[in-house]
Amino acid sequence: GEYFTTDECDGCAYCASVAPENFEYDRERNRYYIVRQPLTPDEEDCVREAAEDCPVDAIQKAGIAALT
Repeated sequence: GEYFTTDECDGCAYCASVAPENFEYDRERNRYYIVRQPLTPDEEDCVREAAEDCPVDAIQKAGIAALT
């Protein structure tokens, strides 16, 4: 998809608190991942906010080096 998480994710859950419809937790890997790409402008804003404020810059958008 357009948005994805990298192995830098440390499982802090910030993304899921900002965009709960779009992120899900992988207990085995202790990291969050995009379960659903944003479908609405509001969801896009939330996922972008999660990416911009991710403490380890683990959320990326295809074709963009970093969102911060």
